[in-house]
Amino acid sequence: MNNMDLSIIIPVYNASLLINRCLDSIFNQTTQYTYEVILIDDGSTDNSVEIIKSRTENNITLYQQKNSGPSVARNKGIKIAKGEFIAFLDADDYWLDGFIEKTLSFIKSDNDLIAVNVAQRHISYGKPSSETTFQLYYKNNFIIPNFFDFWIKYNHVCTGSVVIKTDIIKEIGGMREDLRATEDWEFWLLISTYGKWGIIPEILFVADGGEVTAKRGWLEKMKIRWYNAPSIYEWKKRLEKRCDNNSTYYKKVLGIIVQDISYSHVLSKREEMARKEVLEYGKYFRNHPIGNLMNIAKYSKITWHLLSLFLNYREYHIK
Repeated sequence: MNNMDLSIIIPVYNASLLINRCLDSIFNQTTQYTYEVILIDDGSTDNSVEIIKSRTENNITLYQQKNSGPSVARNKGIKIAKGEFIAFLDADDYWLDGFIEKTLSFIKSDNDLIAVNVAQRHISYGKPSSETTFQLYYKNNFIIPNFFDFWIKYNHVCTGSVVIKTDIIKEIGGMREDLRATEDWEFWLLISTYGKWGIIPEILFVADGGEVTAKRGWLEKMKIRWYNAPSIYEWKKRLEKRCDNNSTYYKKVLGIIVQDISYSHVLSKREEMARKEVLEYGKYFRNHPIGNLMNIAKYSKITWHLLSLFLNYREYHIK
């Protein structure tokens, strides 16, 4: 039997600029619930570990590993988690007061709920902040009737916005460690096939890694994402075992994924892989200028190559 309510798992990689802000946002929460904080240092080369060790809270656990990526770090945390529920938080993000109290109160109110997430604010370096939009249309907590339909409309889940039943995560086997891009989308969608998912239409999570992103460089960060993007056929192998492959909702979900990863394939010199994916799933794309261009260019290798040249020039030389 789990002996505490919540395990909070935080991968840490060169997060010295913002790790205290992240941890303060946890320990300043007003809540009746018990929790532990598990930090997995993923081979940091700055003084992140020293900062963590200087904290005086007694419910912090620190593990160190060689650099292996956030999924490996999160899965390590999952294995040692003692909480009935698990929440993930990135070291450069933070919660607003009420996150723990409100998510746990809601998820504990219905035994069939397996996950709950909140509305969010996202602050990107060099860009205005953005917010999820579903909270504009809903005033009270609710259970999603069709997760895929809701996700297609709002893309409403972010790593730090969700609390999940530990037993479900362990049954699934955690996050896929072979995916180093879009692994979070695969994880949320898969979890949703195991039970009910609840929504709290209140902004209680803020994603804001501006200083860290600026220090590392936006282009270098994105290149890692582009070159690690999997094929859609590799990406969907767990999900397709639990889904109706003929469902329109499922096909639209795959369209959103392909719209993202095929762009990454173009920018990582995998033109033909991208074209194959767009030929199969492009009809399910959202209305977006890049996606529309891909759908126009996909029928000819020549036009596809010209589009690829344009997109590479745009990302590597103009932005």
